[in-house]
Amino acid sequence: MFKMSNEEDEILDICYALNKFYIDNENLIEEDLTDKQKIIERFNKNIKNNKIDISNLNANHDGKEGHALEKLMGIKHNADNLPDLYGYEMKKDSAKITFGDFSALEYAFSDNKKYINKENNWENIKMTRDEFIEVFGDKNTDKDDRPSWSGACIPKYNKYNNCGQIFKINENNDLCIYYSELEDKRKKNIPDYLKGSPKLIAIWTNDKLKNNINNKFNNKGFFICMKNKKTNLYEKIGFGKPFNFEFFIEKFKTNEIFFDSGMYKGNNRNYSQFRANNNFWHKLIIEEY
Repeated sequence: MFKMSNEEDEILDICYALNKFYIDNENLIEEDLTDKQKIIERFNKNIKNNKIDISNLNANHDGKEGHALEKLMGIKHNADNLPDLYGYEMKKDSAKITFGDFSALEYAFSDNKKYINKENNWENIKMTRDEFIEVFGDKNTDKDDRPSWSGACIPKYNKYNNCGQIFKINENNDLCIYYSELEDKRKKNIPDYLKGSPKLIAIWTNDKLKNNINNKFNNKGFFICMKNKKTNLYEKIGFGKPFNFEFFIEKFKTNEIFFDSGMYKGNNRNYSQFRANNNFWHKLIIEEY
């Protein structure tokens, strides 16, 4: 009977050990090293240089192409405050790219408005959502004069707009919108409780917004499906590194990140979106495939 030498036995034992280590750790190695590659392969297979079919989606869906991209990347449409895929948040290339639809903790029309009541010294002040939109918004001439809190009515950081509204960041890093009748150039009829000193009308507390931003973007980062402007086809995928709430606040103060509300009468969604222009996002990309 053939008998192996001690040296051959040792080599065989090492091979068995290495094979067992690989089998035991195969899933871990794949998870740690190939998440980005899995995303790239899905993009190359399902999206790259292909025309995106949106014919079978709801024509009234505001982000129907983005919804189609999610489906092609295997992302289930949901409202979870988590990264979309393997720890990365996915974004669609467009003129303005959205961080997320993050409703304020309180608006002046909220049933429970602890912060607003305390700041404004209000007691038993009731304001309906429709009244909020009528007072702080304007009629949208592109939408059959539908009242909305959007467009020119929405303030930027640290400067009053013509609708008497301004974004401030307090010492707790809460994002706050104030209204001042004295800064309102529209000469609207304003309820008495909004007159006098500036009134807090919406607040995103530090902990709420920090949770939104850190959960989505401070894991592995994000990726953007990038279009060729001439062909209008997605041809590249770009990856950006993670960023946190402190970065978000810093860029909000420079107005590189801005609030872009689309709230309107007849729809209960607040459409309280935070966005940045395309070139801002593209500067954050560190790898392209």
